Amino acid sequence: MAKNRILLVDDSPNELRILMEVLKDKYAIVAATSGFQALQMIKDDQDIELVLLDVVMPDMDGYETCQKILEIAPHIPIMFVSGNTHTEEILRGFDVGGLDYLTKPIDATLVARKVKVVIEDRARIAELSDENKSTTDMVMSVIASAGHLGTVLGFLRSGLKIRTPEALVSALFDVFDGLNIDACVQLRMEKRVINRSSQMMITPLEQDLLYRAANMQGRFLEKGSRYIVNFESVSVIIKNMPDDEMERGELRDNLMMIIEDTDALNKKMGTSSGEIMESPLPDTRLATLREELQDIQSTMEMIIQMQTTHKQKSMHILEDMQNELGDSFFKLGLIETQENTISELVNTKAAKIISHIDEGMHVEDNLTTLRDRLVMLTIDLDN
Repeated sequence: MAKNRILLVDDSPNELRILMEVLKDKYAIVAATSGFQALQMIKDDQDIELVLLDVVMPDMDGYETCQKILEIAPHIPIMFVSGNTHTEEILRGFDVGGLDYLTKPIDATLVARKVKVVIEDRARIAELSDENKSTTDMVMSVIASAGHLGTVLGFLRSGLKIRTPEALVSALFDVFDGLNIDACVQLRMEKRVINRSSQMMITPLEQDLLYRAANMQGRFLEKGSRYIVNFESVSVIIKNMPDDEMERGELRDNLMMIIEDTDALNKKMGTSSGEIMESPLPDTRLATLREELQDIQSTMEMIIQMQTTHKQKSMHILEDMQNELGDSFFKLGLIETQENTISELVNTKAAKIISHIDEGMHVEDNLTTLRDRLVMLTIDLDN
């Protein structure tokens, strides 16, 4: 496992050596001898997780260096190291964004404890952020899938009322718009052919490709972002298939369902002189849609439960962190001003995390609403 990376900044080689001896066994240490060098290292090294910064340095002191570091990387905690123990100096360090203030001469045990607390708290916050992002990504994926399935279902049901080939092509492109698809289509009837693209006007090259697609041997052909689907009376060229393989697979399934239904509707119109189709959707199609809707409902139930568990776990972690921080004050030998400043900083960050968790409750409400709508769609299919 890679060690946490810490940057030491001090113009005194002897002070750097002392800090390195204290921290080198548990952490990966890099060092700078000036504020300017430290700023460059922060820009070049994205893995630095903590900075121990001397206050008194030539050209650029620690306070100015701290401000400039936080402009580049506001997430990096900074601990000042100084022989000046006046309260005014300590408060100045906190005013410019410092997290803690270590006094010289260095107390090896105290430095090791304080660094350990900062690194562990940082890891906990990162864990909360990763869990929240993972849950949010899953939620967005399910919502997108449900939305796409609703678009497909809407097309299949609207097919019952389509009277003309032109209306069928228009309905097909409405679906493509809902799925963010850039496509061109050829619909073939007994006495004429309709060619159309998402840009309305079809190019000669696209028209040639559609005629070639109509004569190809297989049902589909895929190359890069292009995907060609061919049925007896309809050919479709998709020009912007997604890169993500899961999204790509889902879109393939939806396209096959849509285009197969388009082919069936077109053929029925050719045999019924444009009369309204009153025949229901095929039983196999209904069964497939019903299964997909039920799968999405189950997934959404799981996500809602995960959201609840995640919120509870996050609150417990925050509570434990604040309790441990309070207990550590007695061990670290902090003065009252330092305790108050650190507590205020931690409480501020904790409040932001709680606010972020509360925002997730709105997502949960939306999921519940969407789940209920899917239940109603499933009931409609059964009817």
